[in-house]
Amino acid sequence: MSTVDGASRRTRSQTTAAIESAAVALVNEVGYDAVTVDMICERAGISQRTFFNHFKTKDAAVIGSAGPGVDQQFAREFIVARGPFLPDAFRLVELPPVAAAEDMAARLRAVGSHPELMARQMQRFTLIEAEITDILRLRLLNETPETDEATRQEQARLLAAILAGLFRYLAESTTRTAGKAAPISPARIAELLRDLGLPLT
Repeated sequence: MSTVDGASRRTRSQTTAAIESAAVALVNEVGYDAVTVDMICERAGISQRTFFNHFKTKDAAVIGSAGPGVDQQFAREFIVARGPFLPDAFRLVELPPVAAAEDMAARLRAVGSHPELMARQMQRFTLIEAEITDILRLRLLNETPETDEATRQEQARLLAAILAGLFRYLAESTTRTAGKAAPISPARIAELLRDLGLPLT
């Protein structure tokens, strides 16, 4: 079966998924610097033309087409909730859906393996940072209405920056524990935060 035939028998979303899966697997196998677009195309069974119809660069293929979002249902619950603040805030960010937990761990491991990939992924967080900051501000308003608005805005921005750092930690930890332990999960990070008993929790 030729690469053209292989691509033509898939839907666009299936082809995108195959490219992403190939790119992630190759980075984890041989390292980011060694991976080329040709290698990704061969692994995914597609032509270079098909690759560039889906992604501009190999970085984009590794990081994936879907960025993080905000869990809107949880955000509504979070704003009026009481209790652990930071662990719950960590759950506001909705990671892109993947076929299995192992796929998410593989992507986090690949992204965490190279500073450039990590930087590009963190840029994606900035796209939802304003929304996250506003949700945090509303929760703070609910919990401490006596705080002046300027202070509350600053607190919300600080908490949003902490969340960005937690997601960096998630990717780096997944890379560190590759093959040695079960990959760390957002739920596990929330648990660790609760166990620490930080003033923010």
